[in-house]
Amino acid sequence: MAPRPRLACLRFAHLALRVVLHAHPELAGEPVVVRGPGPGGTPVVVAASAAAAAAGAVPGQAWRQAVLACPAAAQVPVDQAAVTALRRAALAALGDHSPLVEWTDDTTAFVDLSGRHPRHATEGAWAAAGGRALAAVLGEPPAVGVASSRFTAEIAARAAGPGRIRRVAPGGEAAFLAPRSVGVLPLPGSVIERLRCFGLPTCGACAGVPAADLQRQFGPDGLRLHQLTTGRDPAHLRPWREPVGCGIRRVLAGAVADWEALRFGAADLADQLAGALRARARAAGRLRLVLRARDAPDGPVMAGTMPLGVWWAERALPWPVATSDELLPPILGLLGGLRPTEPVAVIELVAADLQPLRARQVDLWHQHDADREAIVQAVARLHDRFGTGLVWRVALRPDAPEDLPERRLAWRAG
Repeated sequence: MAPRPRLACLRFAHLALRVVLHAHPELAGEPVVVRGPGPGGTPVVVAASAAAAAAGAVPGQAWRQAVLACPAAAQVPVDQAAVTALRRAALAALGDHSPLVEWTDDTTAFVDLSGRHPRHATEGAWAAAGGRALAAVLGEPPAVGVASSRFTAEIAARAAGPGRIRRVAPGGEAAFLAPRSVGVLPLPGSVIERLRCFGLPTCGACAGVPAADLQRQFGPDGLRLHQLTTGRDPAHLRPWREPVGCGIRRVLAGAVADWEALRFGAADLADQLAGALRARARAAGRLRLVLRARDAPDGPVMAGTMPLGVWWAERALPWPVATSDELLPPILGLLGGLRPTEPVAVIELVAADLQPLRARQVDLWHQHDADREAIVQAVARLHDRFGTGLVWRVALRPDAPEDLPERRLAWRAG
């Protein structure tokens, strides 16, 4: 059996917070919250210092809640341009020490340590060199964990603390994780609560249960639970790539305050974006809609302070879409979630997470897929306009052998 790959997890303060501390070193050790726009343009907490987090301000929290939880904190808007530059510098520094780097978010990175490095005799020296390179860019040493699985490496980094390395020897992942609480597992809260009710409060207790029993009790989460607690979760890395998008921009002939007029123009937006995607032979996995008032500033919606007169929303699509018929329902849904307080002068629609466009016309000839496509699109339009509770799905109950439909069938929303 081939040896499992080895990887290092590096954890550090959020890059938005590091940018603030670079610009204002006098705030080191003070409560600091960084503000940025969330979905729909609502301000949220992008990053919080340790002092602010201790007072109750956490990333992703609504801005008003954070201000109430920590009124003494310094409130700073996110500088997305500086964050992007710092991220690129950090990736370049890590890339000099490892051929494969994954940037999961702006607080965590993984690097591949498999094989040997010509300049570092040991695995620990290799990981330490990467940590020093990242510290030179960030101005603060990261916490480093080394293991043969992603989850174990991340827990090791948390246990190490800033400026230190925690190395888990190959094959020692299960023993290292055994005393950890099940609360550290990246699983739904309902699964964690049931584990505690079953008398399984630690990872070691869960690892002693056969995988088949866990899978019967928790379904797919049970199999993942067994992999995590035994240190056998996948260790492959996804290399970082700059996100590439495809978008259109329309300047309206006079600001429009009529909401139905904006919805009426959604079909034209879908046609234009479909043409741009077709020219690139790509399909969109995510859409972002930006509305700007007459005097609103241009530029990315995440740059600098949250601009006045700008409203935006974003949606991850259940499958890649490319045609105007497929694009129209999510565009209408994005429009329905925005309520500008001023007339709209500019509309921007951006397609992200682009994927190669696959021909689907032949597939529609088999197994009534064309009918299914029409039904799916009709349901999506109904959901966007009237909510997900309007249309219900029917499924067979495998545990109900009766022939009566009311006992044989199960209904659920969506």
